[in-house]
Amino acid sequence: MRYTMLSTLLIAALAISGCEKALDVEKEKAAIIAVMEKETQTYIDRDFEGMFSTHVQDSTNLRLTAGADNYVFAEGWEEVSKHMTGDETEDDLGEDLHITVEKSNYRFKICPKSAFVVCNQKWTSSYDDDVTEIESIQVRYLEKVDGEWKISFVSFIGTSGYMEEETEEL
Repeated sequence: MRYTMLSTLLIAALAISGCEKALDVEKEKAAIIAVMEKETQTYIDRDFEGMFSTHVQDSTNLRLTAGADNYVFAEGWEEVSKHMTGDETEDDLGEDLHITVEKSNYRFKICPKSAFVVCNQKWTSSYDDDVTEIESIQVRYLEKVDGEWKISFVSFIGTSGYMEEETEEL
């Protein structure tokens, strides 16, 4: 009797867990990339409402940017949103400034309710004949909120702009 009950519970548990919907990794990757691209484009367009819609807006949202000349750490949605919309943002995104952004070399760790993403990014801005390129590695953590991916953590690590080390001749 005891083994019959245990066997029945085990079979029921396996049946229930076997009914869970399998994670479609390729579909989730595409959805995550779309959110990241939307966040970038709405930032460039200064569409703050659109950009904000891509983020988890609570005290756990974090942003860490680091480059050759400085770093910024913003903790909580109030600080993060202020950083992205305020005077301390990296670029003056005026009408005469033309920006293109390429993301590549995506690496993912996707779970049903969260995802960790790393990619390379090349940000090119031009104003008249002045062209600036900034290369970086982006690290992002996203959470699934009401069936939609939202950004909870962004880290931008600048990989360009560092002074080249001079080699001494012997």
